[in-house]
This record gives sequence, structure tokens and C-alpha cells, in this order.
Amino acid sequence: MDALSERRWLALIFTLYTVLALGYSLLMPVWEAPDEPAHYHIAWFLARAGRYPTPKQNYEADQPRAFYYLGSWVIRSLNKVDPGYSAYFLPHENKINIRIPVHRFDWDAANYRFLLGVHVLRWINILFGAAALWLCWRAFRLLAPDQATLRLAALTLAALTPQFLHIMSSVNNDALGTLAGALLFYLSLRIVKEPIGWLSLFSVLVALALPLATKLTVLPLSASLLVIVAWKAWHAFPMKRWLPFAGLAVLAVVGVFYFLTPDSIKSSASEIAWRLLSLRKDALTPEYLRLISLQIARTYWGQVGWLAVGLPVWVVAALSLAWSAGAVLNVRWLVKERGAPPGFQMWMATWLIALLTIAAVARNALTTGATQGRFLFPAIGALAIIAVSGWHATLPRRFQGILPAIVLVLMLGLNLALWIWGILPAYYQPFLG
Repeated sequence: MDALSERRWLALIFTLYTVLALGYSLLMPVWEAPDEPAHYHIAWFLARAGRYPTPKQNYEADQPRAFYYLGSWVIRSLNKVDPGYSAYFLPHENKINIRIPVHRFDWDAANYRFLLGVHVLRWINILFGAAALWLCWRAFRLLAPDQATLRLAALTLAALTPQFLHIMSSVNNDALGTLAGALLFYLSLRIVKEPIGWLSLFSVLVALALPLATKLTVLPLSASLLVIVAWKAWHAFPMKRWLPFAGLAVLAVVGVFYFLTPDSIKSSASEIAWRLLSLRKDALTPEYLRLISLQIARTYWGQVGWLAVGLPVWVVAALSLAWSAGAVLNVRWLVKERGAPPGFQMWMATWLIALLTIAAVARNALTTGATQGRFLFPAIGALAIIAVSGWHATLPRRFQGILPAIVLVLMLGLNLALWIWGILPAYYQPFLG
């Protein structure tokens, strides 16, 4: 594939991502995305009250704070133009409608309103998602420099996954966490490829800061990057003198965060301890394991709203099986191609990121039934290229060139099917007539 064709493919992928994400942002009623009222309320409260809400005032207040301070700046700017633009209006809530394909909030033709502040934050998250995809693309170019169709197919799979589009077009801190994860994925591969030095030190600082600033789901990627840096430093004998400086830098970053946001550090430490050490009473029962495994799979591929509307179970099962087959085939391919570092080492780094992220989400599922597949999105680039590389390596050469088109048609079809038979029938939108 020549450079011009590749650029056209990239333009098509990002155009479809943008159009579909905007579609989700308009078709999903306000507040129907996961925890959207709470996420918006924190930013709105910061803008209007000038202080951060307490956990009693908002159950998401213990989350890392970067997204909310950014959101408060946006809401404050809208408020200066017209206070109505940044309004926070919550209609009656039907909590019993979780997992049921109907409204959780009682929007109707009489009370429906276009909350500009909510939609602006949704659109900003779409930009974060696009930036994350661009960083994934940069990482793919390091990982598979001579396989354009592999890179394009992997980017298409990530960009057009229905749940990814839904989450990137909602008000939440997941989009910023996904962007942080994509940056750590890219930096991890750069560290593998290049000699250890200032980039490694910078990456360590970034790896420590991002989970505390964006979302704790980024932690597995931070841990992966730190393992990669430690491995590189251990084998770079002349650079051992660099390690004390790295240790001091780590202490400095933690100290700065503790000085600036002590409550955030304490709440993050408490959250990590709870998710690592606690266990549900029914965590290891076959019934719960089946239930939570299906929930994670559905909320990775396509389960919009409050676990209410999604792709059919058989579609989710087929997608999960296809991903698993691709991962197995990737391992088989790597075993055959083992004698080709540094490419092999970068694939090992990609697998480390994927496995640690999957392990973290699986462990979280033993603590709380609220675990969802969207928590895997910080590693969506690694997950996508692992599966697609397995498919690509197994296909006959004449079919490898059309793999991006196959993936595009499949994922576009799934999104449109979810809209037509899921979102539109379930969610009343007065502006649609």
C-alpha cells in the first residue's frame, strides 16, 4: 500500500469515528451514559460553587480530578455567555430501569432540553478519543512499520468499536484516561526501541502522574511502562548511575501530587487498596463468574446506557471468540518470528500492557459487580493490534490487503444495527420528531 492510499484510509477512519461519535452524542439522551450526571455535576459544582464537592455530595468525588477541572473551565466560560448554557437539570430518575431498555430519566416533549454544557463536554471527549487513536496509530507504526494493512485494520477495529464510540461521546473521565493510556502505550514502545535516557526518565514521571490525574484504570499501563524501564535500565550497565536519579524523580512527583492534592492521593490509595484486597462473598461462584464475564464482554463491545441496550449476546460472543483466536494466532506467529528483535521485544511490551490491563479488570470484578469492559479502553490499542495481527498473519496474502475493509464494514454494520434496533427504539428523542 502506498503512502497516499494509507493517508486516504486514515482520513476515512477518522471521519467515520467522528461522524459516528457525534451520532452517539446526539442520539443518547442526556444522563443516559454511565454515571454521566455525577461526572457533569462535579465540573458544574466546581464552576458554580468554586470548590470541589465532597463524597457525600457526589459519589464520584474521589476520582482523579483533571477532567473535572477542565470541565469546570468550559462550564465557567459558557456561563459567562449565558447561564442557561451551563445549566444542570435532572428530571425524575427511575433507578429500577438499570439494565432495562427504557429511559432511566423521565425526559419527554414537555421537559426536554438541549443542555449545551453537557454536549460540549461530550464533544471534547470525542476529541480526546481521536487523540488517543492518533497515539495508537503512532505506536502501531513502531510495532509494524512494514505492514500498513495490519496497522489500518487494527486502528479501524479500535476506532469503530461501538462501546468505545459511546464512551468517547459521553461526559466522563474515561476519555481522558483512554488518552493517557494511549500515550503510555506509545511511550512504552519508544522506550523499547531507543537507548535508555531522558525519554525513559520523562516517561517514568508521566507514568506516575497520569493515573493520579486522569483515571485509575491507567495504572496497569503505568506499571507496564515502569517494568519496561526497569528492564532496560538493568541491562544498560553503563547507565546504572541513572537509577538513583529516577528514584529521586519518583519521590519528587509523588511529593508534588501529595502537596497539591493530598485528598486525591489519599482517596486514590484507599481505592487501590479496596480493589486489590477486598473480595465479594460470591466472587468465586460459577454463577457470578459467568455473569461478570458476560458483563465485561458486553460493555467492551457494545452495551450503551445503564447496561440497558446492547448488541445481541451471540454477536458479543462471536466478537470475543474472534479476539481470542487472533490473540492465540499472534502468539503462534511470535513463536515463529522470535529471532527478530527489537520487533519481538516491542510485541512483548504490547502483550505486557494487554495482560496487566486484563488482569486488573478481572481482579476488580472479584471486588465489585460494577466492573465493565470500558475499563480496558486505556489499552485498546494494544488489545486491537494483538488480535488483528493474528488474523493478518493467518490470512492468505491476497486477503491481507482487504482486511481493513472487512473490519470497517463489520464494525460500521454493528454500529448502525445498534442504532436502528437498539438506541432509537429505546430512547425517545423529541428533536427526532
